[in-house]
Amino acid sequence: MPILYNTYQGVAKWVPLNTINMNTYLFPTELEAKAFRAMCPDARVVISGVGMAATAAAIASLNPRAEDVVVLAGIAGAYVESVAVGDVVEVVSEVCVELPERFRRAYAQLEPYTSLRGVRSNTVHSMQSVSHGADIENMEGAALFAMAEAIGFRAVEVRAISNRVGDSFDKWAVDEAVAALGQELKKFEDEK
Repeated sequence: MPILYNTYQGVAKWVPLNTINMNTYLFPTELEAKAFRAMCPDARVVISGVGMAATAAAIASLNPRAEDVVVLAGIAGAYVESVAVGDVVEVVSEVCVELPERFRRAYAQLEPYTSLRGVRSNTVHSMQSVSHGADIENMEGAALFAMAEAIGFRAVEVRAISNRVGDSFDKWAVDEAVAALGQELKKFEDEK
């Protein structure tokens, strides 16, 4: 039976992959997961690592099924003033904009999973990207949606805005964003 190294319930351990039948919360970093873990210690949390490759590898190791929901959650930068630092949003469209234009692919949700505001996002590798009509940016989203399309599970991306795109890191409101993210994700667990 395949197994996965996981940090379920805040304790590192091996878990059977066939136990995935509830929401799995995928965070790029432990820092982004911290508030949610404190509020929902029994939720299934997986730390994927930062970027598309790490996210795709983590999802592949989960081997999600059609009935599974994988929630990618983390911080993001906002391009537009209408999305404020501290806001929590659901990504409904994602594009990997750093690919040559002829290879870019837009991934879109058929319907929102949450009642959060829906936004368009770019998956990027640098902090100085151009918006190309997107509201926010992050570093993992396109991998989530590509894997969902390839494997056939329900993908949900929730982001808390920590900064304006281009802000230096010392201006980011990471603690505020992570706290807001944890509060919103707790609602998912409370509604189960």
